[in-house]
Parts: sequence; C-alpha cells; structure tokens
Amino acid sequence: MKKKKQGCRSGRPARSGKAGKRNKGGGRIPSLSTFVAVLSRNAKTPSLVPWRAFGAGDPITLVLPPTMELAASSSLLFSRFSLKPSLPKATSSPVPRKSFIPRNAAETPGEGIHDEDAGKEKCTRLLQASVTLTVIASSLPASRADAKVAEKKPKQKRPAEVLSPEELRTWSHGLPTVGDRIPYTEILSLMEEGKLRHIVKLPSVNLRRRPDPVLVVLDDSRVLRTVLPTTERDARFWKSWDLLKLDSFCINAYTPPLQRPEFPSPYLGWLGKLPNFFLQFSKPKPKSKRALELENARKELAQRRKAELARAKANRVAMEKALRAQKKADERRRRQEIRRANYENSLRQAKINYLRRADMWASLARDKNVATAVGFVIFYIFYRTVVLNYRKQQKDYEDRLKIEKADAEERKRMKQMEREMAGLEGPGEDENEERGEQNPYMKMAMQFMQSGARVRRAHSKVPQYLERGVDVKFSDVAGLGNIRVELEEIVKFFTLGEMYRRRGVKIPGGILLCGPPGVGKTLLAKAVAGEAGVNFFSISASQFVEIYVGVGASRVRALYQEAKENAPSVVFIDELDAVGRERGLIKGSGGQERDATLNQLLVCLDGFEGRGDVITIAATNRPDILDPALVRPGRFDRKIYIPKPSLIGRVEILKVHARKKPMADDVDYVAVASMTDGMVGAELANIIEIAALNMMRDGRPEITTDDLLQAAQIEERGILDKKNRSQEMWKQLALNEAAMAVVAVNFPDLKNIEFVTIAPRAGRELGYVRFKMNHMKFTEGMLSGQSLLDHITVQIAPRAADEIWYGEEQLSTIWAETSDNARSAARYFVLSGLSEKYHGLSKFWVADRINDIDIEAMKLLNSCYDRAKEILRRNKELVDVTVDRLIEKKSIAKQEFFHLVEEYGHLEPMPKSILDIRKTKLLQFQEMMMTGSESAPRSLV
Repeated sequence: MKKKKQGCRSGRPARSGKAGKRNKGGGRIPSLSTFVAVLSRNAKTPSLVPWRAFGAGDPITLVLPPTMELAASSSLLFSRFSLKPSLPKATSSPVPRKSFIPRNAAETPGEGIHDEDAGKEKCTRLLQASVTLTVIASSLPASRADAKVAEKKPKQKRPAEVLSPEELRTWSHGLPTVGDRIPYTEILSLMEEGKLRHIVKLPSVNLRRRPDPVLVVLDDSRVLRTVLPTTERDARFWKSWDLLKLDSFCINAYTPPLQRPEFPSPYLGWLGKLPNFFLQFSKPKPKSKRALELENARKELAQRRKAELARAKANRVAMEKALRAQKKADERRRRQEIRRANYENSLRQAKINYLRRADMWASLARDKNVATAVGFVIFYIFYRTVVLNYRKQQKDYEDRLKIEKADAEERKRMKQMEREMAGLEGPGEDENEERGEQNPYMKMAMQFMQSGARVRRAHSKVPQYLERGVDVKFSDVAGLGNIRVELEEIVKFFTLGEMYRRRGVKIPGGILLCGPPGVGKTLLAKAVAGEAGVNFFSISASQFVEIYVGVGASRVRALYQEAKENAPSVVFIDELDAVGRERGLIKGSGGQERDATLNQLLVCLDGFEGRGDVITIAATNRPDILDPALVRPGRFDRKIYIPKPSLIGRVEILKVHARKKPMADDVDYVAVASMTDGMVGAELANIIEIAALNMMRDGRPEITTDDLLQAAQIEERGILDKKNRSQEMWKQLALNEAAMAVVAVNFPDLKNIEFVTIAPRAGRELGYVRFKMNHMKFTEGMLSGQSLLDHITVQIAPRAADEIWYGEEQLSTIWAETSDNARSAARYFVLSGLSEKYHGLSKFWVADRINDIDIEAMKLLNSCYDRAKEILRRNKELVDVTVDRLIEKKSIAKQEFFHLVEEYGHLEPMPKSILDIRKTKLLQFQEMMMTGSESAPRSLV
C-alpha cells in the first residue's frame, strides 16, 4: 500500500496529496511526518539521542521511538515553526534520516543565518519541543512513520445456504401433506371470527392475477388448503380482502435453493467477462464542477430556445387558423347573400311565368277555334278506343262461335261413329246438351252473348298440373318403417298391373295418407311416382274453390282429363279436407259450390276404379271431418296412417338430410334423435339447416353435435333470450324447475329427464323440464291412476318448494300455470272414475254434483301437495345443489342431473310393476298348489 504524507507550510496544516511542494532552490519540502526519526526497533523505552549545538548551518537530528507517529496537523507544538531543508539541491542523505534548520515563522532567511544568538535561542526551543513530542508520542497509539489513508475492506459475501438434490430430498422427507380443503370465501368469515393466523403463499405468485393454491393457518394450529380466485372472477371477494387488510397476514413459503451443478473442467465461461474488463478502461472521466455547470447552462439555454420556438410556432398556427376561419366565415356569408339573391330572383321569375301562363290559358279558353279543335281530338280518341275496339271484339266473338260450332259438329260426328261401332242405341250426350240449350235461361244467356257484351273471366290461367322432373325415390325418404311395404305395393300396381288384372285383383283407385303435419305425406306421394316412373300431377284442394260458380268442378275435370291423357300417372291432392268436408254443413251459395266440387271429385274417382292407369293419392291431417262418401271403399280403398318417426326413424331422417352438409366425423345422431322426441321429418330437416347456419355464422368448417343439439332447442322452444335478469329472479326460476325435476325423478313414469333449463326462449320467461315419457300412456290415454297422481304431484311441486324455501308470506305466482294443470288433472282423475267416491261422471252441471267433484278433486290436490312437500324436505340438499348449478350454467343435461341425484338424492323406492306383481302371485299360487294347502286363492289377480 502506498503511503500518503502530510506537511505544513507557514504554520498551517498541509493538504493531503503529494509529499510536498518544491521550494525556490529546487528541493522538495518534506512533510511533517519526516520529523519523526526511527530508533532501533529493539528500544523498549523512548529516549533521546545526545545532541550538540552546531553553527547556523549544522543540522539538528531528532530521534523518536519507532512505534510512535505524530501528525503535525493535529499538534499545536509546531504552530510557530516552519522547516526548511538545509542540504543543497544536489545532495541526498543515504540514511533514512533528514536534517532541517528550524527558524521562526516571523523571521526572514537572512536574519536566521547571520544572528548567532537568535540561533541558539531557537535550538533551546527546539530541544523543548523534542522533549514534549517524546512525552506525547509515548501516550499515543502505535502507528507507522508515514500517515496512511485507511482503505476500505471489501465486504465479505455471506455464503448462500444451498442444498444439493440429496440434501433437499432428505430435508423434505417426512413433511406433512395438507389435504383438508375449504372454500375461499371461508377466509373472510375466519378473519371476522378472529381465527385466522397466517396465509402462506409462494414467493413469486401474484394472487390477484392467477388462481394459485394457498395454505390457511388457524389459531389452533390447523392448516387448511384453498385456491383464491382472480380479480376478474370475483371482484367482491378482493374488495372484502382489502377492507379486512388480509395482505398483512400473508407470508411467503420457504424452500432452500438447490446447489448449482459444477461446470466441467474445460470451462470457458470466463470469456464472457472480457467485455466488462475492457469496458472499465473506456469509462468517461468525471467532469469538473465548472464543466458540469456550463453543460447544464447550455441545456437550459437550448430548452428555453426550444420552448420559445414552440410558443412562436403555436402562435403562428393559431393566427393562421383564425385567419382561415375568418376567410371561411366571409366566404360563407358571401355565398349566403348570393343564394338569397338567386332565390329572390327565382321567385320573381316564377311569379312572372305564372302570370304569363295564366294569361295564355285565359286567352285560349276565350278562343272558339281552340275549343273546336280540342273537341275533335277527344272525339277521335273515343272513336278509336271504343267504337273500333268494340267492332273488333264482336268479330272475334263471331269467329270463335263458328270455330266452336265446327268443333262441336266434328265431335258429334266422331261420337256418333263410335256409338255406331260399339252398337249402342239411345240418345247421346250431344242430344242432352241440345235439350239443355232449349232452356229459357240458356236462351237468354245466348242472346246476351250474341249482343256483343263482353264477359270478363278470371285473370289466372288454368294451371299446368303436371310436375316435371320428379326424381324422388324411396332412398330419399327415411323413417318409414313398415309403411314402406304398403307404398312399394302401390309401385307394383304400375309396374306389374297386368299381372294383377289377369289374376282378377282389383287395383285400388285412391289412397288416403293420414298423419300429423310435417311427417312427409307429399314427399311419399312423389317417391311413389318417382319409383314407378310415371307422371305426377299435383294440386292443392284449396285451388278448387273460388268465387266463380263452377270453377271448382271444371278444375277437377281438367285435372283428371290431363292425368288420363298422360296415363299412367299419379294424381296427388294435398289438404283434401279443404274440399272434402262433409256436405250440408255450410249453407248458402258457398256451400253449394263446395258440394258441387266434391260431387265432381267423387264422379272422377269412380271413373278410374279398377283400371290402374291413374291412381289418386290424397293427404290430410283431419280424416275425421271428411265426407263418408269420399272415404268409402271404391274411392279411397286404402287409408295409410303415417305416425311421427321413432328413435331409429329420426336417426335415419337426420342422416338423409345431412348427406349434402359438411358434418363432423364424430356427430352423435342418436343423442340428437333422443333430444328430438316427438318431432316430425320437417322439423328434423329444419334442425339440420339451423345447425348449418350457425356453423357459417361462427366461421367453422363442420357441423358438430353441439350445433345440432342447440338447433333442436331453437326448433322446440325458440331463440335464446339474452336479457339481463336479477339474481333473485334467476333463483326463483331455478327453484321452480329444480323442484319439478327432483320430485319427478322419484316416479317411474316421469324419472327419464332429458334436461332441465331456466334459459328463457322466444319471449317466455319461465324455464322447463323435458321428460321422455311413454307415448302410449300419455298420448293415447292409457294412464293408470297412480301415474296420474304422480303427474299431479310433479305439477304442484313448484308451489310446495316456494312455500318451504320462502314461507307462506312470500309466495309468488311463478307456479300458477303448473298449479292450474294440477287442478285440471285432479278433476280429470275424478271424472274418469278413478276416485273412491265417483265413477265415470260425464254430466256434472248440476250444482250439487259440481261441488262434490270439486271437493273430491281438492282432496286429491291436498294429498299430492303433502306428498310433494315430503319429497322436497327429504331431498332439500339435492334441490339446493340443483338450484346453484342452474344459476351457474342455466341448463343441466341428463348425465349431470343424475350424477347430482346419485350424490345428494334420497329417492323413494320404486313400486313394483304389474308384471312383477303377477309373477309373484303366480309363484305363490304354484307353491300353494305343490304343498296342497287349502287356503289357495280362488281367482288369480
């Protein structure tokens, strides 16, 4: 370490830095530390070397102990002395001691040399100073001869506590595992109760941004586990967290760091430190205070100039903007003045033109020549449009009569020849027509027509009933089941008709297709024609009837005439009930026209009986209102009922309509068919189209099962209503539907629940529960008494749930519709003869009987209501869980609902079926017969 020296000049302490400054003679002035000479290191006590007084030019040597060091700047003994080297510039002492000539600071150098007495006095004072220095130095701490500046010792880095993988494994072995969980909302309640001690989290985790597990330490040293939500998920929780100041309870978990792996021996990582090593030599030198002040002044000046320039620019821009605005205002004002002047000129000119035209028309009106010319023009126009047109129409009418007369004579001759060839006698049809023409009313009509009067006909022309290009086959129609056998037999009537006729089989002339709307009756008729390869004539029965008398009958004749000319063919009449209603129900001219049309249809159906070249297929969904003469054998020999498709039929229909759609490979058609129970083919086709539109709207390449299920719900209930509703309203809706579902799952006929939803659709605020019920029982009227009681219990369950959860004082009307259904079912139960008191009453309009029926129905409602409350109380936990899940998801599928039932439900034991009871009774009877017991029952139930 380099030593730093200190020196003084003119009695003042010297500055730290270099050892001294050069004097006038060229020598360097030593520092004050050079006054201390070094004795032998073996000397134990301080002593003084004997000295003698020399002349003025002799040196004086002062020796001090080697362990003593005195800083002249801190001593007052040398405040009146300054030292000067006595040796010449060129000489240097080989020994480590230096000699100096002491002198008073007030004297000049000349006076110290020539005055000997003054020199002796100075020597005496120097001796006193040396003694004093020796005494003081012995009491000071030991130090070196030269002053040193203490160096900063580098701080020793505390070694990090790291563990090797084996040590970490040993350290973590046997630590307990926290398995108890609590909801994160319980932290707030624990804090309010004062049971919370700490919340342990990972050091690098931000709890508000990412959900991470934490440990909750309680006052009783129990440790629980939970996961905190993010701020976006539950902002209310974090607001309560801040209010309770729970951040002060959070502590970080500690895990000792792992030891870094040792690098292999040829390690070149030190090369990365070379840039920093070379950069430390290129660091800029620190600037002086004056330079920094100048630099700061330049920066401030530049900033002021920049601000002044920006201010001047802003003023200039504002001034230019104001000038432009002023110019625009002046230009706008000038244009407005020009527009106002033009408008006034136009008004003035219009007034002048109006007066000029008025004068002109007044002068023309007063001129007789002009009036005569206008009269001639009007007469000419009238003559061309009325007189000449009338003559032309009269000539056309006469020509048409001549042509019709010639055609009639030609047809008469042909028919007469046919009758002669057939050997028939008697008057023909033409003679009957001639007799009809002798009717006085017909004569009047002929005279009216011959007078040149114009008869206005309907604007619509006779339609072309033949449909060309019908290429529908049986492969395009799915979900038929056994009905396809009947339709294939109709095809054989066309393809193998001669075989049927040779064997004396009568081919039916008419086939009536019955069924609900949308099952595919029209499509089946087209498939029959397309499969047989014959012509297809189609018309709606409503087209037969119009306001003009005789139009319906004429269209029926035209239809069958066209079908006969293009035989073999199929005539399809859609919505037959529009014209085939029972006759005599409608009075007046409208009823007579309908009856005439129906009579003509009956005649045409009789004309093709047994031939097989023209077969009539009619479709209706109201066969009960058709005329008995229309549906008798001989006209419509076969009546085929087309029901709604079954599960397999719905799957086939979905696949047929999905053939030309981009369907995904994993589409579950069975799930979609189960969801669409009761739907017809038209609704299933619409489901495919809705799913395709949703796919295009979302920009996806394929239709998935979710698209089909969503489209099925849209088809059944309508489009989803996304209005905002309060939490209380969602809870009431969820409780209403959850109560029905929980009660229904306890009954065998109603337990097959497809899904539960509270999502409003198509303007309906309430949700619904979809049951998959037995079609034969609930549609065909084959319900048992117990099934009807179960249905009443399910319908009245929402009212019972409302009373249990909210109390009698807080009841709502959300269950009014289902309660009304329950009352209707209870009345039906009594009137059907299923009650204990009344059996099969139909005429109940007597006042006493009405009261008795209502009393009996009320007893049933009360018993079912008590039963529903009992089931709900037993399954209260299941209802709460279902309500929470519905509020969260708005819909619950079948699998999820039954999973909740298995976990939280307490179901009633299912009653035995009739077959089980019969089997049990039969086994008991056989056992009694084998044992020979005399108590065998007389009849088998």
